[in-house]
Amino acid sequence: MTRTIFSFFFIASINSQSASEAIHLLEDEMGFGARSLSLGGAYTALGNDPSGMYWNPAGLTGMQHGVIYVESSGLNYNNNTTYINQTKSNPITKVGLFNGMGIAYPIPTVRGSMVVAMGYNRILHYDAFMSFSGFSVRDNSLEIPVNDKNYLFSKNVQRSEHLISNGGVEQLTFSFGIALSPNTSGGLSISRITGKEDYEFKFTQEDIQNTYTEFPSDFNQYNLVQSLITKTKGWNIRGGLKAAVNEWVSVGMALSLPYTMKVEEQHGTNEEVTFDNGDKSDTTDFAYYDYEVRIPMIIDMGMALTVENLAISSSLRFKNWGSTQYNLNNLDTNSEEYLLLEEENSNISFGYRPVFQLRAGVEYLWEFSDSFGITLRGGGGLLPSPEENSKKDQSFYSFGLGVPMLDVMMIDFAYIITKWEKPSQDWLTPSGAVEEVKSGRLLLNLSYLF
Repeated sequence: MTRTIFSFFFIASINSQSASEAIHLLEDEMGFGARSLSLGGAYTALGNDPSGMYWNPAGLTGMQHGVIYVESSGLNYNNNTTYINQTKSNPITKVGLFNGMGIAYPIPTVRGSMVVAMGYNRILHYDAFMSFSGFSVRDNSLEIPVNDKNYLFSKNVQRSEHLISNGGVEQLTFSFGIALSPNTSGGLSISRITGKEDYEFKFTQEDIQNTYTEFPSDFNQYNLVQSLITKTKGWNIRGGLKAAVNEWVSVGMALSLPYTMKVEEQHGTNEEVTFDNGDKSDTTDFAYYDYEVRIPMIIDMGMALTVENLAISSSLRFKNWGSTQYNLNNLDTNSEEYLLLEEENSNISFGYRPVFQLRAGVEYLWEFSDSFGITLRGGGGLLPSPEENSKKDQSFYSFGLGVPMLDVMMIDFAYIITKWEKPSQDWLTPSGAVEEVKSGRLLLNLSYLF
């Protein structure tokens, strides 16, 4: 007897041109700056260091000295994934990663203030890791074609999944802030945004109890490996205003305009089936896609109270995730791609919602002498899920220090802790899994004052 395996088994595609993947491009945007993030990102009414390029460029006018800075980051990440009552720990540890660098310079003026700045900074991290395995009696409807007939290999099997993602989004920013009056300032940032994500997914289904023994469907193992490299680029404009209500209270507002992000993807899929007698067959598929996503505007509003050595700040960020859309302007209205993306745009509009992100922070200068003091900081925030009917909101808290050195240098530390829990499910693993993620990110910013 002979057995013919068709070269095309299933080719389970990674459909990145979907509603969820359009949102994923910038869902976990965190910004940059050790000081600002140790305050929970509640920086719209402050912004008086180089990270104001991101939070509110109007705040740059509060800088009294020129600054050259370098920022690094580290990550302590763990994903406890539970599948069929078995929990597996999935850690990631990274240290000494480059997170950004730049310069800000106050231009001498007759009156008021004008500060220009330039920086290259990472504003989003794609780090993720998840894996699990377990024996499942649930049917996932996996069929494999043999001898011109489909045979089920779908239940009473050992299943395992492994997913890892790396990369991030950076922005090269040119920014300035200028005093419009004694109590009001404005600012503008123009950013070239680029990003890259490397994603890999592995799935294995194995007949460990020797359930499938009848020729020609004496399956031993099915392996699926999918890879995706996504590259993004676009231009963003952010403007801001900041005003002093009195000597203690300041308010700020920043607006990030909608922009178009160009996306290029490289897909790779490999499938392999092995049988009890050692027979093996596999197939590989590659694909390339490019498309555009319209990113909605962001509105930031904030207030800060400063009394002597104490500063308390809060901010509110609004973003309507449902306004994210695939650009259909350059597509043939009768094409399959147009119809697919039109349907995904509808899914985004109905499946995702406007959200308000709430952030707050406090900063205290602890003076040891007239010439030396350490700044203590703490903060946190609530980041609602963009999904319409989801309860998977994230919360985080942060703390940090600012330590001066040799009168011309400053070291700022920040540690941001984020926790969330989410269910994970795909058609390959109908039992589903639960991920409990705890992420700690360390930022170290070294600044030279001149």
